[in-house]
Amino acid sequence: MSLNETDPPMKGSDEGIGRGGLFDWLVVLLLLVTSLVSMVDRFALSLLLEPIKADMALTDAQLGLLTGVAFGLFYATLSLPMGWLADRWSRKATISVGIAVWGMATAASGIAANALQFAAARMFVGVGEAALAPCAYGIIHDRFPKHQLGRAMSVYQMGGMLGAGFAMFVAGIAYDFFLAHQGAPLPLIGGLAPWQQTFLALALPCIPVLLLIAAMKEERRPPIVNAPGEAPATSLLAAFRADWLFYFATFTGVAAVILVTYALLSWMPAILMREFQWSAVEVGSSYGTLVVIASIAGLVVGGTSVDLMARTRIAQPYLVLSLVVALLSLALVALFGLASDARMLLVVAAALHFVMATPIGIIPAYVQLSSPPAVRGQMSSVYVLAVNIFGQVVGPTAVGFISSLRPDSPGGLRHAVVIVSSLSLLGAILLLLVAGRARRPALAS
Repeated sequence: MSLNETDPPMKGSDEGIGRGGLFDWLVVLLLLVTSLVSMVDRFALSLLLEPIKADMALTDAQLGLLTGVAFGLFYATLSLPMGWLADRWSRKATISVGIAVWGMATAASGIAANALQFAAARMFVGVGEAALAPCAYGIIHDRFPKHQLGRAMSVYQMGGMLGAGFAMFVAGIAYDFFLAHQGAPLPLIGGLAPWQQTFLALALPCIPVLLLIAAMKEERRPPIVNAPGEAPATSLLAAFRADWLFYFATFTGVAAVILVTYALLSWMPAILMREFQWSAVEVGSSYGTLVVIASIAGLVVGGTSVDLMARTRIAQPYLVLSLVVALLSLALVALFGLASDARMLLVVAAALHFVMATPIGIIPAYVQLSSPPAVRGQMSSVYVLAVNIFGQVVGPTAVGFISSLRPDSPGGLRHAVVIVSSLSLLGAILLLLVAGRARRPALAS
């Protein structure tokens, strides 16, 4: 990976279309809030795994399917047609439909009577949330110049990190409240289990967010300007085929890093409950707060660092930073497995969330900058597909299956997280090195 050259402007770029003004930042904040709500609906399940497991008599392997395949497979697969819509239809309307679908599906999770119904509800949460990322990436790209794009994307991605941590905190408080009032005649939901009542409560914020998105002004998209004598790339297949090794190694390499984040978010609450007998509200307040603080700090550092690096002669700063993250995370995962008490475990988890958050905002910006303008939404969808196949499907599911091999071991779940994360990070390091040496598309201004 060379560090002594800069990236020339991309052919067919749409330089200078973004202004990055106050209203543009307000749009980013609205998208941040939308992402936050989606992540709360997604990750609240992690805190409720133990009561769901008890009520439905499930194994860790089955829980892994609920947290991974049921949501992640549909989220990842539907991201491709959503990216197609993002390139050809109203992004605002696409996001609005998605919010309505995942909000109703979250509520449906709360009235599921068995594992099959619950899995179906989680599938539709994935279907709805698949609409957000490709549309949000395109909206932000069109509103900001290159030297601000890393920060703008990182601010948007804060919604995901806030939502993941906030899910633990809010779900813990809500579950504790409904658990305390289990015998009370609550209106409409009095006969449901506390975890079911929690899902119904978490679906409510979708309503005001949907109204805000519907009120958002959608700017007319800028025209695509191609270099003299160059035909525009209008096919996703053609664009991917032209630089397949670069895209494949970059997408899967970063996805293998992000897998560790998903594995932690999915299983850390259960680890604290099993190994250290923490309650749901203790996990929500401690681990949830930790995720929010550490991840936001990592996003700020990542976005600021890559924007500064982009002004220097460092080539491919996005990949360089991601490679450093993979190396540091591998060392931290080893410490995670060796931690002897809950406090040390949380300290190591905080360091992991900080380090692994740094590329989460910058890589979507890199995808936008390195893709032909006509297929940016679709290429972002391919990236979302890779991240979620590895992170949301493979990661939690593999951890659950490995843990099920030692069902009576208190530390078996943590060891499973360490095994899956270590193998994934080793693969990420190799893939990112390949991406740095592959023929790459030049970056747009």
